[in-house]
Amino acid sequence: MNVVARMITRALQDHGVQELPIYRRILTLSCNELPPPFGRREYGELFRASAADPHWMALSLATNSQSEGDGSQHLWDLAASTRDTDIARQIQYHAIDESRHSRTYVKLLELIFSVDETLATQLRQLSPNYTKATPLIARKGSPFAHPVTVDELIQMNLAEIRTRIHQLLQRPVLLAYCRPDQRAQVRRILDSLLFDETRHIAYTACLIERAAEESGVAEVIDLMRERVRDFNEITDDEIARRSLNPV
Repeated sequence: MNVVARMITRALQDHGVQELPIYRRILTLSCNELPPPFGRREYGELFRASAADPHWMALSLATNSQSEGDGSQHLWDLAASTRDTDIARQIQYHAIDESRHSRTYVKLLELIFSVDETLATQLRQLSPNYTKATPLIARKGSPFAHPVTVDELIQMNLAEIRTRIHQLLQRPVLLAYCRPDQRAQVRRILDSLLFDETRHIAYTACLIERAAEESGVAEVIDLMRERVRDFNEITDDEIARRSLNPV
């Protein structure tokens, strides 16, 4: 079994997720056929080499904050436009988590790298600050204001898998950068982020399992293969750009 599929299968088991035989088969087949670059040893080595530069690592946290804020808005629009109330609720909670994560990455940036308060204030504005009390209404004209599809659930699932692996790579680097008296707090924050990412993988995996049962496994396998291939191409392009511009 490919290392990424094996890691995620184990993480879901440790998270207490019920057995998902169809999802596990779909993920395993796709990752075995198209091994994700972010599961390779070379990817981790390149990340650690880049992260040896504190400026790169700080910029990475700021970029994470922006990505989480943007992703939160996209999820909110999907949730607001999805007619199945159970699925909509799960996506809404996911959006709230990512809104909070956007602020959390800024908190990590402040704790570890002591950024200017003016910059920190600007970065906090990247989060839409969603809560359960926020009216669930899609933004007018949003390209994500439509009912969620199986294809999008697969893309969400793969994105969360990649994010979880990134967090595992970030963890020792961030703990090494922070002051000893801050490590316990930073560790708690990182634990919370990792827990949330695993939960996001879990709920999207359950929905993919349900979709495969309803619409047919073959169709979902084809979609998963296509999206794994897309993610691999994007990641390979990122690796190539970073290799051409080493720290």
